[in-house]
Amino acid sequence: MTLMQAATEISGRRNLSGDHTALAGLAVMGVTALLGLIALFFTSDLVDLYPNIYLVPWLIGLAAVIAVPMLFLYRKGRFTFVDPLVFATLSYIFPAFVIGGLFFALGLSQPYFADLIQDQHETLPLTVMIVGLGYAGLSLGYLLPIGAKFGGWISDWLPASNYSPDSYIIPGQILLFSGIMNTIVTLVLGQFGYQRAAEFTSYDGIIFFTTLFWVQASFLLWYVVFKRRKWDLTAGFLVAVLLVTSLVKFLFSGSRGNIIQLFLLISFAYILSGRRFTVKQGAVAAILLTIGLTVGMIYGTTFRNVKGSEESQSVANYTENVFATVEQVGRGNVVESLTFGAESFAARIDILSTLAVVVSNHEQLAPYEEIYGLNDNIWIEMTTFMIPRVLWPSKPVVSDPRRYSDLYFDFAGSSYALTPFGDLLRNYGIPGVPIGMFILGVVLRLIYRALVEFQQPVIWRLTLYFMLLTSISYEGFYGTIIPTLFKIGFTALIGIVVVNFMAKRIDAARRVSFGT
Repeated sequence: MTLMQAATEISGRRNLSGDHTALAGLAVMGVTALLGLIALFFTSDLVDLYPNIYLVPWLIGLAAVIAVPMLFLYRKGRFTFVDPLVFATLSYIFPAFVIGGLFFALGLSQPYFADLIQDQHETLPLTVMIVGLGYAGLSLGYLLPIGAKFGGWISDWLPASNYSPDSYIIPGQILLFSGIMNTIVTLVLGQFGYQRAAEFTSYDGIIFFTTLFWVQASFLLWYVVFKRRKWDLTAGFLVAVLLVTSLVKFLFSGSRGNIIQLFLLISFAYILSGRRFTVKQGAVAAILLTIGLTVGMIYGTTFRNVKGSEESQSVANYTENVFATVEQVGRGNVVESLTFGAESFAARIDILSTLAVVVSNHEQLAPYEEIYGLNDNIWIEMTTFMIPRVLWPSKPVVSDPRRYSDLYFDFAGSSYALTPFGDLLRNYGIPGVPIGMFILGVVLRLIYRALVEFQQPVIWRLTLYFMLLTSISYEGFYGTIIPTLFKIGFTALIGIVVVNFMAKRIDAARRVSFGT
């Protein structure tokens, strides 16, 4: 080593050391400033104005716990929205508990059921800790190589048949039409949108899952549009069909979250097609999502108010409610509508207070869960879901959100969020939360490795991956996650077999016509 090289290396080390010192200094200054702000909060009148402000340090701690695996994935070059852990974090866990918790702490969300939370100064911080434990378990299960190893074996075993994107256009439209027709059937039967049938049959589950062909086909066609990388009449036609059908579905579903599904469809198809969001595109997407969520909250809440209840209606009466809602939203005052939408959004995104009700009361209500048919729901779901209700009509329904809402919130007219954290807590106590979430993390990594990670993109695998990942509800019962994955996976595979069968022949015919 020459003297010049040695001097350069020493200088580089000094610069590196200086950088670390500067970063450490900035970190100390940041922590000091944060502690100063916290002290200011607790020594001022803000405590009187915002009685739940004491939650802010706990929420900052939860945000730090969430940030660790996100930074790890970023440093490893694996941070992407379609990653299962990133998706779960950004689409639900962080907004629901950190942002929603801040809304509650600052008084922007004031749920009527807050009175059901006993010893709030102890229960709410405990709820934050339980979420942190569960998220840590989820992250650990995902980042350890267990799921990746099993997923790699499955990936090697799965067929890698793939055809040109254009070969999927006609099959995708046929699948879309099939999904739309099945959805119309459920609308006629009073099972689609904001309504529930008075009596359920053994075939209701089968009918519902076939409506998911609509979602599956929509993802497939959006993927084709982005994968073709050219704008022509075919792309324009597909986008027009997809947007119109999505709009109709949004209006008739009466759902406040249907806009999110459209956003996920487009964003997943865009990223999995090999494209990347620029900063400008990301900003535009964020603005459009915000507008969409606001519109969705306004329309969905107004629709529920217009319809009044979940009672099943005829198609004609249900359609009248749709038009009445559109008219009411259209003639409303813009400022009042935006205020209403913001208030509804703040209340809807706050899941911390909802989970706190479970944390506060699950031990006292445990003896009554058997009466409501909710006890041991995770074990019962996992051991009975492989038996179709067609073969076992009297199979127990142990994960009923209405019964849960009736028991814990004394109101059976709506479905309150339970979350996997709350379901694990009800069944197995605090130790069960990180263990159960660890298992879920392993499953997520297995799915991701088997269908997406470290492999060339295969359309049918990406479609199945989207259907599986978005079927996981981080708002519902933990006990239904694995059964739902199996049921939706099986349904999606039926659609994939049909679509691939047609795409194979279309692709072969195209190759013959072009002499390749």
